[in-house]
Amino acid sequence: MDTDDFSEMAWEIIVQAAQVSDTLKSELGAMSIKYTNEDEWLRGAQEHLQEIVAFPKEYVECWDQEEYEGVTATMISEFAAELYRQVEKVQITPLGERGDRGDD
Repeated sequence: MDTDDFSEMAWEIIVQAAQVSDTLKSELGAMSIKYTNEDEWLRGAQEHLQEIVAFPKEYVECWDQEEYEGVTATMISEFAAELYRQVEKVQITPLGERGDRGDD
């Protein structure tokens, strides 16, 4: 799957990630290639976000985010939890109601 195939609601998750961390945005976008449909990607995104919430310090240190993006472990943990909740909202929305990105 490619991010070009995402619904508007799923795409918004990547847009939100970009507002805090280019690293997280890139990871979420790149992982779409591993999945065959949007719902699978959403589950994968949740797993990734859960891991960040569980180990925020390790995540920030791995990517040196504090130096390069000004992102601390506390910031990424809180943001990943917020993004996780957003993913949940997308998951409970029927695919046909998630919005079409059209020719974006």
